[in-house]
Amino acid sequence: MRRMDLIIALLCCVALCFGAIAASPSTTKLGLDQLKQSESVNNVPATNQSAEEAVKTQLTQENFTLLKQDSGTNLSVMNLTFTTSPTLGSAQAVKFTAPKAGWKLKLVIAVATDGWNASRNELPNAMPFTIEIRDANLGLLYHFADIQYPYFTTEMGFRSAVIEMPAIPLEGDFYVCFYGYRSIGLATELQNATGNSYLFDKITGSLYPGVLTLENNQTLPVNWLIRAVGE
Repeated sequence: MRRMDLIIALLCCVALCFGAIAASPSTTKLGLDQLKQSESVNNVPATNQSAEEAVKTQLTQENFTLLKQDSGTNLSVMNLTFTTSPTLGSAQAVKFTAPKAGWKLKLVIAVATDGWNASRNELPNAMPFTIEIRDANLGLLYHFADIQYPYFTTEMGFRSAVIEMPAIPLEGDFYVCFYGYRSIGLATELQNATGNSYLFDKITGSLYPGVLTLENNQTLPVNWLIRAVGE
């Protein structure tokens, strides 16, 4: 029964998190032409599907908490692109703060793409991705790895995937790190940066601000589209 409650909460949480999901996110407010043409920016093929209506529900259990470090608006109105981490050994990381003592992380939600959609005749190659949960000192708490097919391969071009965690107890700040290994692009909000998105270099253990480089060598702070749910 507890498992079923969690699944119901999971589905409702996705609806609350991302609302109406557009098939082709807008990037016209800042314009991708302002970004350096590099391998870190993925152009996702557009489809003709219209945005789905958000499910008008609430979390079935009041003690479930959604944590987010982006603007919080629907994907259909966010100014988005999709980017990969700069190196194979780096992750796109988001810092969260546990809302209370004894809070447990149960779900991670990530919006990403492997570049495939319904216009492609063949499925992409299997690509690995990893999610790590790290504490305030960047110590590793949990490691999850899989291939992208059940999570990010979709006719829509991109997808919000829900990854279940084993009820990880957390206190204070913690980080959710996404490794796409330069193949899977994570949704990146180009405006309304909260200052809680980072690049984490696993080899050196260093943390850097989450930014994109513009044509004039200036940097643009961004939000990675990762969210966390717990109780």
